[in-house]
Formats: sequence, structure tokens, C-alpha cells
Amino acid sequence: SSFLSALLRHVILKDSSAVILDMEAGIEHLGRGTTRGIDLMLIVVEPGLRSIQTARRIVELGSEIGITSFAAVINKAGDSGSTGEELSVLGIPLLGIIPFDPLLVEADLKGVSPIDLGGVGVEQVMVMKDRILGEYFVRED
Repeated sequence: SSFLSALLRHVILKDSSAVILDMEAGIEHLGRGTTRGIDLMLIVVEPGLRSIQTARRIVELGSEIGITSFAAVINKAGDSGSTGEELSVLGIPLLGIIPFDPLLVEADLKGVSPIDLGGVGVEQVMVMKDRILGEYFVRED
């Protein structure tokens, strides 16, 4: 939305601050300007051709508006080997894999934070968070 774009242009952060925006699925938000100036775009990919094609298109459109750093997360993964290989062919680094986790489904159904229930999915998200902070951003504590 235009409100979100304006807010993000004027927000003042410390150098060590991080802002995470969870955008809607697909490519529509790339045309709204809400993603301009971001440091890293994570693309959530589910196993399947359409999701991989969407990831490719997100990188293309994101590059056109000046986004230079992309990484993918495979979500609801069973055997994610071929999905990871396809991402590699497209030049999209794989940040991590979130396996299908019934606790994530349960948290959604109960309307609670997945962190409250834990599980392997949450553990993998925490690993990726640490990896993002360690590899993509320099933290000054």
C-alpha cells in the first residue's frame, strides 16, 4: 500500500536494527514500491514447478527495482533435492529448508505463535535467522 511505502521511506533505524516484512505471496508487491531499498529478499518456495517459476520472476522483477541480494527458503519440504537443484540452476542461493511440520499446522489452527509450540520447523527458522544475521548483516552490539 502507499501508506506502507511512505512509512518505510521515513522510518529511522539504528545501524544494528533489522526490519522484517512478510509480504503476500506472489509478485504483486514488487510493483508497489514497498520492497525498494531492502538488503535481502527471502523467497519462500514450495516444492513444485510454479513456485520455482515464481521465484525466478521475483528475482527478475526485484533486480529491476534495485534489489541485489536474494535467497530462497524451501517450505513444506519432503524430498527437496530437485527444488534445491532448480534454485541453484537459477542462481538463487538456498538459505534453508523448513520440513513439513504438523506443529506449524497446529499453531495456525489454534491461532498461536509457532514459537509457542516449537518443533523442527521453528528450529530451522531459528537456524536461518542466525545465518542471516551472521552472513548478510554485520551486527554491532
